[in-house]
Amino acid sequence: MSDWKERSLKHLAKRDAAVPKEYLVDLASLGIEPCPFTKEALPRPLDPKLPFKPDKDVSASIYPTDSVVDVPRKVLDMQDVAITETPLEQLVEHLATKKLTSLRCTEAFLRRALLAHQLVNCCTETFVDYTISRAKECDEYLEKQGKPIGPLHGLPVSLKDQFHIAKLTTSMGYVKDVDFIAEEDSVITTVLLRAGAVPLIRTNIPQSLMRCETDNYIFGRTVNPYNRAFTPGGSSGGEGALVGMHGSPLGLGTDIGGSVRVPSAFNGLWGMRPSMHRIPYEGSANSFLGQHTVYSVIGPMTHSHGGLVAFMRAVLGQRPWELDPILVPMAFNEEAFALKDLGRKSGSTHDDEKQALQPGKKGQLCFAIEWDDGIVHPHPPITRALREVREKLIAAGHKVVDWVPLDHARAYDIIDRIYAADGGEDIRRSCAESGEPVMYNLMAERYQGADRPNVSVFDCWQVAKERDAYRKAYLDHWNATAASTGTGRPVDAVLAPVSNCAACPHDTNDYVVRVSSGQTRIHDAVELDRSARRRHAHHPCGCGQGQGSQARRAFLRGQGRGVLDPIRREQMARLARQPGSRGQEAAGRRGEIDPFTPPALLTPFSMLTNALHLQSPAAGLGQSHRRRWRNPL
Repeated sequence: MSDWKERSLKHLAKRDAAVPKEYLVDLASLGIEPCPFTKEALPRPLDPKLPFKPDKDVSASIYPTDSVVDVPRKVLDMQDVAITETPLEQLVEHLATKKLTSLRCTEAFLRRALLAHQLVNCCTETFVDYTISRAKECDEYLEKQGKPIGPLHGLPVSLKDQFHIAKLTTSMGYVKDVDFIAEEDSVITTVLLRAGAVPLIRTNIPQSLMRCETDNYIFGRTVNPYNRAFTPGGSSGGEGALVGMHGSPLGLGTDIGGSVRVPSAFNGLWGMRPSMHRIPYEGSANSFLGQHTVYSVIGPMTHSHGGLVAFMRAVLGQRPWELDPILVPMAFNEEAFALKDLGRKSGSTHDDEKQALQPGKKGQLCFAIEWDDGIVHPHPPITRALREVREKLIAAGHKVVDWVPLDHARAYDIIDRIYAADGGEDIRRSCAESGEPVMYNLMAERYQGADRPNVSVFDCWQVAKERDAYRKAYLDHWNATAASTGTGRPVDAVLAPVSNCAACPHDTNDYVVRVSSGQTRIHDAVELDRSARRRHAHHPCGCGQGQGSQARRAFLRGQGRGVLDPIRREQMARLARQPGSRGQEAAGRRGEIDPFTPPALLTPFSMLTNALHLQSPAAGLGQSHRRRWRNPL
């Protein structure tokens, strides 16, 4: 056996041995099949001779429905179920007022998290003793001091396997790091502890992070709780699956090209990629360290809009810019969050109360909908969800216009060249340290054999110049919409699909993203902000009754304008009658989606979701992007 395989298996056994038996469920006695990948990894090495295409047997398969999302309700104590399905904003209130102890809350989430792991293989590390000790510490502090430690007092929080906890391992999906012990906490860990949080568990990621799937040679594959034949997305797919099963009230992921937004869309969650330089990344593990043309950003994943707001308030309230030198020193802006600016015409002042927007009372927003990116048609359920959004927004008194994409193919080419600028050197070196094979990733086709690029620093600068020029053109394109909104200002947000398709089978999502639009990437190229929400579709391909079936047939007959459309039609036939996800994304200029800079999209986005009556944890909308941030100070 290869040395890297021995190290991987040894670490896997160590992970499993660290879980107290009392937290595990005998699934076999209940007739429930555990996740097969908890003991077995089935990742796909990169063949340098051939570009990746979906396997024939995968393309031809009809996938059975294998949902485990409701298993915890059948297995766990009802009080555990009630605690773990309480919205985050209510949990922190109960914890701060002694209605619920941190220890009781933490034990409930530990039981559900470890059950989720048995079902979907989402966990990379448990530290139960540390977690329980921290929960008790929070309870003792509240009892003695008469006040909570901070705004997240006693709240369990799960972490993607990039965030260090002192004296614990962080492998980040590479075999070379299975024995790495962190000397100190990542800054985000420190900030969460200051806010009173309880680190709960760490979750799975793909090798290199640059995949929209979640598997590696250490922990194997994470699966989607709504259908285990489907992917939970990536690279924060472990968080997506765990939080999607209510195994954690708040998960932290990272996002450079959709790694928070796609798993949120595929697992029934609210997710957010905030403005860069707002949430501290200092001291966290990552691929491509030193690459700053497109930034990876830490973002929250939770079951409610209020959970996103609570996270942003809590983190920014700890003054993280004093610990991370690249952060903007800007606190959570409550005035902006109250929409004192959004809803005014351009050039109006705070004194002009007639232009002030009060959610649900007066004032009007204008949303643009991107029906299609000009390259690939979305699946019918995606378009159907966009139509539902449009109807609800209009009924709520807002304006809706169509968004005309600005040469998205150019943006995708630019950002792909940025991702692949090192010719795969970072990933190859990381794998070479242990000898593990390089798995397929989103840049693989640019890395192959002798054809892989050898990009100079000057060449990198030229790509950055192209990106800057496109970003300015996109801003001008956005501002030009002021002529058609009827509000006297440009569109307040653009609603677009998170992905052009619903959640899809394993080993297909990378290909979908690689040769399609990859809707999330356009907003990274131009540095827009985004917040994600996903909607469960019992017939995601529109294969139900009446109009849905007609939409499906029309799609399958449709003329594709891009290379992926024939593949999407084949995928559509394969996904017929499969439960899955449909998501949209709302985009805004940088900082204006964040609830701490004006105008704050999270509040109009909450108005949007209220208009849509998205109350079910398993319902979802998509992502949200707003316009560029302006320092209110």
